[in-house]
Amino acid sequence: MQVYYNGEAVDLNSATKVSDFLALQSIAPNGVAVAINNKVIPKTNWSKTELKDQDKILVITAAQGG
Repeated sequence: MQVYYNGEAVDLNSATKVSDFLALQSIAPNGVAVAINNKVIPKTNWSKTELKDQDKILVITAAQGG
Protein backbone atom coordinates (compact mmCIF):
# COMPACT_ATOMS: atom_id res chain seq x y z
CA MET A 1 0.00 0.00 0.00
CA GLN A 2 1.20 3.51 -0.72
CA VAL A 3 0.39 6.71 1.15
CA TYR A 4 1.65 10.26 0.74
CA TYR A 5 3.35 11.89 3.72
CA ASN A 6 3.74 15.65 3.33
CA GLY A 7 3.71 15.10 -0.45
CA GLU A 8 6.21 12.20 -0.57
CA ALA A 9 5.19 8.64 -1.46
CA VAL A 10 5.70 6.09 1.35
CA ASP A 11 5.17 2.32 1.08
CA LEU A 12 3.50 0.65 4.07
CA ASN A 13 2.01 -2.68 5.02
CA SER A 14 -1.78 -2.72 4.92
CA ALA A 15 -2.40 -2.61 8.69
CA THR A 16 -0.75 0.65 9.73
CA LYS A 17 -2.46 2.92 12.22
CA VAL A 18 -1.69 6.65 12.50
CA SER A 19 0.22 6.12 15.76
CA ASP A 20 2.31 3.36 14.15
CA PHE A 21 3.01 5.54 11.13
CA LEU A 22 4.32 8.36 13.34
CA ALA A 23 6.60 5.91 15.14
CA LEU A 24 7.90 4.56 11.81
CA GLN A 25 8.72 8.12 10.76
CA SER A 26 10.42 8.83 14.15
CA ILE A 27 7.92 11.58 14.94
CA ALA A 28 7.31 12.27 18.62
CA PRO A 29 3.57 12.55 19.32
CA ASN A 30 3.82 15.69 21.47
CA GLY A 31 3.11 19.01 19.77
CA VAL A 32 1.98 17.35 16.54
CA ALA A 33 -1.26 17.56 14.55
CA VAL A 34 -2.20 14.97 11.92
CA ALA A 35 -4.61 15.34 9.01
CA ILE A 36 -5.58 12.60 6.59
CA ASN A 37 -7.11 13.69 3.30
CA ASN A 38 -7.58 17.21 4.72
CA LYS A 39 -9.41 15.98 7.84
CA VAL A 40 -7.77 16.48 11.23
CA ILE A 41 -7.54 13.25 13.23
CA PRO A 42 -7.89 13.80 17.00
CA LYS A 43 -4.94 12.46 18.95
CA THR A 44 -7.31 10.17 20.88
CA ASN A 45 -8.10 8.37 17.59
CA TRP A 46 -4.53 7.88 16.32
CA SER A 47 -4.30 4.32 17.68
CA LYS A 48 -7.70 3.43 16.14
CA THR A 49 -7.41 5.09 12.73
CA GLU A 50 -6.04 2.78 10.05
CA LEU A 51 -4.39 4.27 6.99
CA LYS A 52 -5.74 3.35 3.57
CA ASP A 53 -4.06 3.11 0.18
CA GLN A 54 -3.48 6.54 -1.40
CA ASP A 55 -4.22 8.47 1.82
CA LYS A 56 -2.62 11.89 1.97
CA ILE A 57 -1.09 12.47 5.40
CA LEU A 58 -0.10 15.91 6.62
CA VAL A 59 1.87 16.19 9.86
CA ILE A 60 2.29 19.63 11.37
CA THR A 61 4.61 20.31 14.29
CA ALA A 62 3.85 23.19 16.63
CA ALA A 63 6.57 25.80 16.97
CA GLN A 64 6.98 28.54 19.52
CA GLY A 65 7.17 32.06 18.33
CA GLY A 66 5.98 35.48 19.06
